[in-house]
Amino acid sequence: MQKITLVRHGQASYGTDNYDKLSPLGHEQTALLGTYFKQIGYQFDAVLTGKMVRHHETAQQILTAMGSEQTYKQHSGFDEFDFEAVVNAYLQANPNAKPQPDSPRSEFYRLLKNAMIAWSNNQLGSLPETWMDFQQRVVDGVEDAIAQYPEAEHLLVATSGGAIAMLKGHTLGLTASKLVDMNLQIRNASFHQYLVKPRTYLETSFNQIAHLELANTPHLLTYS
Repeated sequence: MQKITLVRHGQASYGTDNYDKLSPLGHEQTALLGTYFKQIGYQFDAVLTGKMVRHHETAQQILTAMGSEQTYKQHSGFDEFDFEAVVNAYLQANPNAKPQPDSPRSEFYRLLKNAMIAWSNNQLGSLPETWMDFQQRVVDGVEDAIAQYPEAEHLLVATSGGAIAMLKGHTLGLTASKLVDMNLQIRNASFHQYLVKPRTYLETSFNQIAHLELANTPHLLTYS
């Protein structure tokens, strides 16, 4: 079986005009991860990313910190779902659910959770993709990676929390509600590992952040 390490991107630029790029803290988190991978002797036979800027920056920070000159290949299977479209569709049906601009961030997480649950139940009408289409897209991405690199012992994938949660849900047969709960627990720059072969996935770790905990700096532990 092959080993796949999926990494959630570092902290993105939440609250700015362009969310889809790493914040300075996100760059720090992912550089620490690359250093950690080097320290424990990881080598990757291939590197894939989703097509978002925060995915590319995450992969590049990791590779640079490892001292690797590898390049990465983009794959849309590892893109995040369109959370803005999902939330906006939910708010059209539930306008009173919109938090005030100065609300605690927990209120926005509650909105996202409720919107995702409604999405999973096909309650939001027309969207760029259905809940099940998203999950299948991620699974297809893993299958494509296995097919493209059949001799690779260890693959690295830089992606987003939603894609990681969908793969976990598929592997473990989680309900949509439990999958959403797990999604919201995924930390920035965390890594998640599987042993895989075609149509068979074994989860071996979830939400690893030893590289951040070793720094003993609480501000490194973020979710958005």
